Amino acid sequence: MSPKGIAPAVRNPRKSTARRVAYAAAAAAAALTAAACGEVPTGTVNTPAGYTVSSDDVPVSICPSEGETRFEGDEGLLRGAHFALRVECLASFEEVPEGFQLEYLLADGYKLLPPPEGYEFTIVQFAPEPGVEAPYAVDDLTELTGKLAIGDVEWEFAGESPKPGAVYFTVAEKGAPVTLELTDAERTQTLDLRERTRTGLIEALYNGSTDTVTTDIVENSVDGYTTSGSYEYWFDDWQYSTDFTLTREVYRPGKGWVSAPDAAVLNVTFGWLQSGSGLEWDIDPTEALTVADPNGPLAAASATHVDEEWGDGIWRTYTLVYNIPAASLVFDLTFHPDGPVTWPEEDVSMPITGDKTHELTASFE
Repeated sequence: MSPKGIAPAVRNPRKSTARRVAYAAAAAAAALTAAACGEVPTGTVNTPAGYTVSSDDVPVSICPSEGETRFEGDEGLLRGAHFALRVECLASFEEVPEGFQLEYLLADGYKLLPPPEGYEFTIVQFAPEPGVEAPYAVDDLTELTGKLAIGDVEWEFAGESPKPGAVYFTVAEKGAPVTLELTDAERTQTLDLRERTRTGLIEALYNGSTDTVTTDIVENSVDGYTTSGSYEYWFDDWQYSTDFTLTREVYRPGKGWVSAPDAAVLNVTFGWLQSGSGLEWDIDPTEALTVADPNGPLAAASATHVDEEWGDGIWRTYTLVYNIPAASLVFDLTFHPDGPVTWPEEDVSMPITGDKTHELTASFE
């Protein structure tokens, strides 16, 4: 029996099958409708924006040995009193091109996923062998800071600059600016890696192959003679021999920068036998020595000397200081020591004969 008012249950396989077919047909129709309205969405996996990798220990050039990614000549060079570096290359890409040795940067077997839409991989490497050195070592008093920026991603440096071979890699917006800024003793130099332009350069640090030049030795001998009353006074064969040491500088430890960014200081030092055997030969170094660069004779900003005993006389070391343009590298020196020679004990002044003009060239090229 069945409960009152409820009809007995009857299995009807044929109706059930028809109902399932109807449901399947409806689902298929819905799928066709969805396909007609648009593509079925698919998921993607990307390397996220802002992803970064860096390393100070890359012994080789990651970029190809040739191509537009590499910096030519000195366009990637920055040099201060306490740092010297050279950008090796800058590259941006969505897929890693052939010739890049990213295995030196990424974990072994690591596969880069593509960057998000509107982004790209950007890599900067500093030359493993920059070919230049900092003039002075960093010490506890050094004020050296820096920043490398690729778009919104930044690496900061304190008391140091990027190391030779260092690599910096990130996911940044396409065409994002890439800049390097270094401040050494309150002077800032900047490199725009995209435009390959440099600003704020300490110009004298970028030209010349040396900071010190010593000339050939000049030598001569002179005689002196005069009369006073019924007396004759003379000396024979006063010999002199000296050379000239030139130094070119823009920074001095303990003092800081000694010239403007577009200038330098030239120091010229030479020794002179000022006295001996009771005689004295005083010279005015600014008159005896003329220093000229391609623009003409230079005026000494200062002239000083230091004396030391030399047998029964005095050896005097002169230092003349000149302010010069940073581009001046070749100097002509004209040296003509003139008389008289004095004999203080006899209160006698003797004109000289046999004096000579010496011409020299000193080059920092």
